[in-house]
Amino acid sequence: MLTTPRRRAHAALLLAALIYSGYNVLLARALAQLSPVSFSLCRELAAIPLTYAWAAHLEGGVRLPATKHERARLVALGLVLGVYQLCFATGVALTSATTAGIFQAVEPTTAAIMGAALGLEPMTRARAVAALLAGAGVLLLEASGGVRPNALGCALLFCQGVGIAAYCLLQRTLVRGNVSDEPLIGGAAPTNPWGPITVTAHALPVAAFVLACAAVVDTLLGVEKPFGAAQRRRLSRPDALTALAYATILSSTIGYSLRAYANRFVDSATLVLYNAVQPPLTALLAVCFGLGGFGWREAGATALVGAAVFVASRETTTRRPPREDLVATASGEVL
Repeated sequence: MLTTPRRRAHAALLLAALIYSGYNVLLARALAQLSPVSFSLCRELAAIPLTYAWAAHLEGGVRLPATKHERARLVALGLVLGVYQLCFATGVALTSATTAGIFQAVEPTTAAIMGAALGLEPMTRARAVAALLAGAGVLLLEASGGVRPNALGCALLFCQGVGIAAYCLLQRTLVRGNVSDEPLIGGAAPTNPWGPITVTAHALPVAAFVLACAAVVDTLLGVEKPFGAAQRRRLSRPDALTALAYATILSSTIGYSLRAYANRFVDSATLVLYNAVQPPLTALLAVCFGLGGFGWREAGATALVGAAVFVASRETTTRRPPREDLVATASGEVL
């Protein structure tokens, strides 16, 4: 069944979407009173040694950047990861989960437009249709929720979507290297492909630095005390520790790496399309755990997003994907 790289990439993206949907259910139950900045920082810090160890085991060692350009791209990747996480956490706090879900609906279109504008990916009819179907599904699911219009919060959620698209596009130049026909951002010299887990591991310390800076600013401005006594007590609760372990092992370490692996074989618009899978999948998981109902909106959203994934999976790429034998030789067979 998973006999081609693209099929394995779609399977990896679906598994990552399932991981993040489970995290959404757990987050809603366990972290209502927890600072999103402190939780995100703790999760990324805990994921750093795990991800480096996983990369060393599965990719035959951890590759280090050899040139200034490689270091710059890895730092930029981590900065984008940290900033879009911060935009999401702050945007949700200023608006609502429903508003965040609505902005999630436009992320595939944002990624497709950015990829086409940068000359990295053509805007095909299939990609446009898939993005519209996914967006319609998420909008249908979230239409009856509590939308809180807040200009700053909405702007941050939109920036989060742009950040995700930028992260995927920048990441592809690392995990694909020079084994495909993809142009490199800024006319950079081609390089051998990086292992997807190694790329993820190198991005996490920089993302953690961004979140730590945000925590310091929050404390100095008196917005909140991410590491005050109250937050430490909440973080030490069993439900919070369970959520932190889930987020560290599954979301940050495995989920990020699965998406980086898939970025070798599918376009960024398809990669981001699986973000739109999360709202209906989260609703399904909530039903399974007795935390919600499943009505016509949930059924319609699931059908639309499923159709979007089907359209995206049936498209044949117009540019040559990286050859698996060269990828395996350069960075080790993974996942």
